[in-house]
Amino acid sequence: MEQLNNPLPTQEEKQAVVEAVYQKQESPLLLQVRQNFGLYGGISLTFGGGFALLFYKAWVGWNVLLYSALIIALLIIVMSKLTTKIKTGTKFYFAAVIMLGISSALTSNDVLLFFNIIAILILLDISLLHQFYDVEKWEFARHFGKMIGMVFGSIASIWMPFADSLNFFKKTRVLKNDLFRNIVIGIVISLPILYITTALLSSADLLFGSLANNVFKAVFSADIFWIGCMVVFGMLASYCILCASVSKVGIQDKKAIVKLDASIAATVMTILCLVYAYFCILQVVYLFTGGLFTLPEAYTFAEYARRGFFELMWVTGINIALMIISRTLFKESKFLSILVVFMTVCTYIMIGSAAYRMILYISVYHLSFLRLFVLLILIIEVFILAGVIISEFHKKFQLFSYSVAVVAVCYIAFSLGKPDVWIASYLIDHEKSLTIEDLSYLTSELSLDAAPIVLTVIGDEKRWENEDINSDNSGYDLEGSYNPLVKNYYHRIDEVNKDIHVRDFNYSNYKAGQVAKQYPNKATN
Repeated sequence: MEQLNNPLPTQEEKQAVVEAVYQKQESPLLLQVRQNFGLYGGISLTFGGGFALLFYKAWVGWNVLLYSALIIALLIIVMSKLTTKIKTGTKFYFAAVIMLGISSALTSNDVLLFFNIIAILILLDISLLHQFYDVEKWEFARHFGKMIGMVFGSIASIWMPFADSLNFFKKTRVLKNDLFRNIVIGIVISLPILYITTALLSSADLLFGSLANNVFKAVFSADIFWIGCMVVFGMLASYCILCASVSKVGIQDKKAIVKLDASIAATVMTILCLVYAYFCILQVVYLFTGGLFTLPEAYTFAEYARRGFFELMWVTGINIALMIISRTLFKESKFLSILVVFMTVCTYIMIGSAAYRMILYISVYHLSFLRLFVLLILIIEVFILAGVIISEFHKKFQLFSYSVAVVAVCYIAFSLGKPDVWIASYLIDHEKSLTIEDLSYLTSELSLDAAPIVLTVIGDEKRWENEDINSDNSGYDLEGSYNPLVKNYYHRIDEVNKDIHVRDFNYSNYKAGQVAKQYPNKATN
């Protein structure tokens, strides 16, 4: 009876209970985002609208730079609302994103464009972690895990924009207004009736039917549907990423992982170091000294270089991973530190061997995008290894942030450097007479970044082998008709410069078109 006499909880008390539950399960910043859906949902809607505006029926060009600038502007607004000051490291990540956007507007290399977009997404991911969390206390493995975890956290937050938008509209005064609510209900009821009556009237009068059909196609066109999908996708993605990025802020992390005894790692690394020592001696004997001993009879220097390069790349990557894992999972040990230093020296020798092998191979088969890219990876590994050694003796050294900075700077320099231009220049400079095979590579394999160089050499009769120029079988006659490869190359340039728009304007394609006008295709004359 006493329980029956107790008054029922009020609406305010229920709301207090709900908020208390939220506060136990969610970080203060996440709660702030979800309770202010009008602001952060509006920012996310702007994100989605910009995505649709810049990328619907558009390829990659200036739109990547414009969208990157838009994202950064929106993130600055978000960060200024949620935190007090934008950190210096966050500014570095933003600057790197802008540089990658500029690179995307200047190159037509599809591989670079793909990696640019992936790199932009990763840097934005890391910038959010750096801004909202005290990353200085994180080790490499934990930082890397948080970066990957944010992707899955965003997917797991997919329900939040729906729940928060529903809660927002419930509190909106407009929806509480009886007149507005009745109008919405009336519109919903009228839709099926309008459809039936319009169909009947269209059947009764052909002119009305034609007008109604045009209106229907305009309102329910595929363009509007897909634009709407892009806006919704962009909004949901933005809001979910924002929620995931602040979901653990202010919440105490789980207890640190208990590190294992260093003897385990020391045993593994000792065995590997013995093998590496023997291998490194062979590298000095076979390659670095110019070949004191004879190579295996089955191999030339170029074949030997090509066969071992990628295997060495994998081994160097494994070594770096092992050194990072040993620091993360195992207790500190002087002997283990000595092994790490020795393994680093061996890894440097392996990197030198791999680079030397690739240089040997390039000297015979010239440059390609893949060969340049793997040399870039070797350069990155050199700097990261230096960071591993520093972190071994200076425990506060931020290895993850350092590694990200190294990769970002090296890759941005590579991307802005237009590797296809270097590849074309190297081939042309190192071959006195070019062949049809060279022409095929220059016009079919390389992007239009190299067009200003390729177009100048195509019309230079002195650069081509006589048999390729005059042979009827080759189909290449500088004084008559061009080889189909050349025709296709000019056609490719013409196609990418048709109907150029501001959104997907690409300077590399534009430059190729301007140079092509200076060296017109003789087959069209």
